[in-house]
Amino acid sequence: MGRGFPHGRAWRGGTRGIVGACVLMGGIAAGASPGWAHRAAPPPPGPALPDGRIFLPPPPPAETAGSAADASIFADTRVLENSERWKLAQRDARHGVGHMLAAFSCAAGFTLTPAHLPHLEALLSRMEARVEPVIEQEKAQWNRPRPYSAIELPLCVAERGEVARTPSYPSAYATLGWITGSVLSDILPERTAQIMQRARVYGESRVICGVHWRSDVTAGWMNGAVLYTAMRQEADFARELDAARTEVANLRDHPPAHVTPPDRGECAQEEDAAAHTPQ
Repeated sequence: MGRGFPHGRAWRGGTRGIVGACVLMGGIAAGASPGWAHRAAPPPPGPALPDGRIFLPPPPPAETAGSAADASIFADTRVLENSERWKLAQRDARHGVGHMLAAFSCAAGFTLTPAHLPHLEALLSRMEARVEPVIEQEKAQWNRPRPYSAIELPLCVAERGEVARTPSYPSAYATLGWITGSVLSDILPERTAQIMQRARVYGESRVICGVHWRSDVTAGWMNGAVLYTAMRQEADFARELDAARTEVANLRDHPPAHVTPPDRGECAQEEDAAAHTPQ
């Protein structure tokens, strides 16, 4: 599949019609996706965050190399249905800060149990509340349809309903995953490489799922990096991060007896996923 998956050439050869339709969908102009309206949200507490409508590049227009690459990757990754990578993408698709935090356990080197990390979970929840309105504005700006909006191909989650009517660019999951990785890297700097690798894989799971184009995810990574940099400069952030750092160190050094180490099989899945990026 591309360079990462061995069956990609045969699959691509049999999906020219699908790829062509995907390219068309990927380049539909703003205002063309059905049924989505921007939901007004109250201004989040804290200083205004950087406006991604300014610093993010626009998604690839129709009939460009970037749009064709997005469509090809979407088509190629459909053959992963029911594979181990598919199952990892399904785990990564679970909603909630607690699930996202736990997903970084292998990368951290010990089990991150939200019940033992209330300060960290609260910090991530506040950051999510800060960035969600920003992401909604960004999505409304480009109003890009999801890859599966007009084409029935396998998805790793049942998201063809309301989510299908929400814009695709940039990926909120990739944005929040990158922010989570950045927080954990500040807390566990010796594990930065492993943690940010997991943040990458977490975003790529959205491509494997078929709910985002590849360029939605790369934009999400940029989005997360810029928004985290801004929030990290705020007055209360250092205090909140210190509280989270203390409880993470306590959990690492004194794990409760009932907390088991990260599952080796799941860790192996994550390592394999990191070596086979969808491209």
